[in-house]
Amino acid sequence: MNYERKIDRIVTILKKRYNVGNIDYAIVAGSGLMESIPELDEVQIVSYQSLGMPKSKVQGHSGKFVFGKLGKKNIVVVSRYHFYESGNMNLVRMPFEIISKLGVNKIILLTSCGGLNKTFKVGDIMLISDHINYTGQNPLIAISPLEFTPMANAYDKEIFNKMKKIADENNIDVREGVHIQFLGPSYETRAEVELARMVGADTVSMSTVFDCIICNYLKIKVAGIASVVNIFTSKDNEEELNHQEVLDNAKKSCLKIKTIIENLIKE
Repeated sequence: MNYERKIDRIVTILKKRYNVGNIDYAIVAGSGLMESIPELDEVQIVSYQSLGMPKSKVQGHSGKFVFGKLGKKNIVVVSRYHFYESGNMNLVRMPFEIISKLGVNKIILLTSCGGLNKTFKVGDIMLISDHINYTGQNPLIAISPLEFTPMANAYDKEIFNKMKKIADENNIDVREGVHIQFLGPSYETRAEVELARMVGADTVSMSTVFDCIICNYLKIKVAGIASVVNIFTSKDNEEELNHQEVLDNAKKSCLKIKTIIENLIKE
């Protein structure tokens, strides 16, 4: 079965078997950030494997769609695929193309990231205002129909300003800045960290930029929130970074992110 037919088959299953559609918001939770997701009513969990999609290889990524309601809004929580898991960009795009056909036109991308800005600390959250794609790849290569997708407003300014207002009203200290994506799965070298700082990045991870590009192609408005789970200093760069540290430190920002998401969606 070719890629397009597989997408259509999955969308048909979700609509007919689970009666989902007309979804108001999608949320993509980064590693260790599932506790950032508000409690949903009328929850339906659909594993990717039950739909013929491969399971994610990364700990902290659930490999499932979670459908539910937050107030009167229909929500779907999406598990991302990373390009480094398979080298297959179709898999990276697949969840987003599925939810687009289910009517999603707004998405909140969450990412656990390293802090490049020297004023940041572990537990900080940053509203992503822009990004740098430093992967040498683009998820739109060979996509059909081919389109030169504008990225000047990659992160929707209206949603960005709403999140800032919500944070202020709830006494949540948020940073603002530029996120950079490296391809992974290796962590960054000291020289790469310094390069990322030189080009103006405040946070770094192995995801989110691809997601944003795909969603802009699909005409889905994007909001991005980065959770700072480690800080790049000379001392830290001499130690071994590990994925468990990412998962543990991500929890420090979950309540703040959850408050912002809950108020944004219920608005």
